[in-house]
Amino acid sequence: MDKLIIYKASAGSGKTYKLTEEYLRLVLGGVPFHRILAVTFTNKATAEMKERVTGVLDTLSSGGQSPYLNVLMDHTGMDEASLRKKAGSVLDEILHNYSRFSVGTIDSFFQGIIRGFARETGLQSGFELELDNTRILHKVTDLLIAGIEDNSDLQKWLGRFAESRIR
Repeated sequence: MDKLIIYKASAGSGKTYKLTEEYLRLVLGGVPFHRILAVTFTNKATAEMKERVTGVLDTLSSGGQSPYLNVLMDHTGMDEASLRKKAGSVLDEILHNYSRFSVGTIDSFFQGIIRGFARETGLQSGFELELDNTRILHKVTDLLIAGIEDNSDLQKWLGRFAESRIR
């Protein structure tokens, strides 16, 4: 399957429900779970989607009721017993190969790509991608203060900056 599907919606509009449905349609329709990449924006959404996918598969395989049941039977063309059996086998596959269950954040996705090309981009393989601006600001400030003693140009610049802020 060479298909990119993008869902864009506001908070509380049912994105996780729809993404879970689409994921289940794919895996129960025969696409191996390790060939599916689901990308979200937050760690919370990632955890929620993984829990929802495995939870629905567990519910289906154990005979429980699920709002996804009829949609999935229509999509796959399976009868209820076959769908529930397939849900159990897919759940077993995911749980036994959980590291290949590719639901992650967009930043972790791009970090993985960058790590794969670290040599080509000239980056050290142990680099860290930081998206927390406050943490970066504190670290840069600490480095700036630590380096001021040995750098007369930096001392002059900081002096001028302080004076301009005072004015």
